[in-house]
Amino acid sequence: MVKTGAWVGAERWSNRHAHPNQWSRPIRGQVLDFCDVRAWANSIHFPEDVPNVGDVMGMALKLKAEGKLDGLTPVCWDFITHRRVLWEKTAALRPYEDDVLLWKAARAMRLDQIEHPRRRKPRDIREFLPEQQRHLVLA
Repeated sequence: MVKTGAWVGAERWSNRHAHPNQWSRPIRGQVLDFCDVRAWANSIHFPEDVPNVGDVMGMALKLKAEGKLDGLTPVCWDFITHRRVLWEKTAALRPYEDDVLLWKAARAMRLDQIEHPRRRKPRDIREFLPEQQRHLVLA
């Protein structure tokens, strides 16, 4: 369960197929309440920019009772040039600090692969993470 207002990441890294020196920091999102008007604006249920708060609350509670929102979390992603709310699978979200650690490890691993192109077996990403953070790879 991710708390409302928490900053999260979901392995969204810009330019991840470019050279690692060109990778941008991971994209950060803030968890919204499932009844938040921003999560429902311009959706199938409310095709307007600012839907009525009461209507949103009623629809959100109805869908929650039916189980249609199980395992989903609305997240407001900050793409620097704009913000966008997307419903994400809760299991795919992690604290933003953990996402940054994985990004740094993946970047270091890719730089290592570039520096040592003849290595037959690539190094595991766990080798680039601090000891106490190696459990993040399993997530």
